[in-house]
Amino acid sequence: MSKQLFYIKQDRELQRFTLHGVTLSDVTEALALSRPMIICRTDIKGMRQSSRTRFRYIEAHELSTFSTKYLNNQTSFTAIDFPDYHLLESLSDHEIAEILFLSHMERGLKGPFLNSVQNEIAFFNESNDRHSSLYIRDWSTISQFLQSVLQSKLDRDLRNISFVPIPLPVIDEILALSPQGLIIDFDHTKRSLFNRQVSIAFYVAGRYEDMSVLEEDFDAKKESIALKGQLTYRRRTWEIERF
Repeated sequence: MSKQLFYIKQDRELQRFTLHGVTLSDVTEALALSRPMIICRTDIKGMRQSSRTRFRYIEAHELSTFSTKYLNNQTSFTAIDFPDYHLLESLSDHEIAEILFLSHMERGLKGPFLNSVQNEIAFFNESNDRHSSLYIRDWSTISQFLQSVLQSKLDRDLRNISFVPIPLPVIDEILALSPQGLIIDFDHTKRSLFNRQVSIAFYVAGRYEDMSVLEEDFDAKKESIALKGQLTYRRRTWEIERF
């Protein structure tokens, strides 16, 4: 699947998003997280490791380097944030077992927020930015989260244009479609040289857990993937046009 195809499916009851096109770095930047993270379900060597729990972890300031150096070729990992190293050294055997169980579950979870580590997120990744599940404790931040993620994608995928942030009222309209499985197609952005307008189509596609199937269905223009409108950027203003 193209890295410029963005997919987000919201499950509010579980406080979960299913995502395509979002990295761990994107998540921590969007949520302004500055905490270390336990990294599980991977055999990455050379990471810091707790002497008691044997959990591998990274400090907050190491995230960018870590993502670039280690995660690009990883097929799966789990990231769980926690306050500081000393907490890892004080975990009980039962609490360690809870974290191990959480790190391998991904789906079917009802409560991925553990008292033992006071985590704000749980991020389950199947390959870097291709397919991930993100649980967010503070659900009131999701509008700002999506705003930041989309800004990162605009800056990364549509270069040579300086975009102002998509305003929150527009973000909320987009977010309202995410329970239906929202696709934003950055791959086929339309640009008008005449009026310098940029148009980005968005669709609803339902739930997908296999992103290869989503790619095939989208490329085949399957009827169940419905075009709903486009985001339009002109004269430093964002608008939504519904079809």
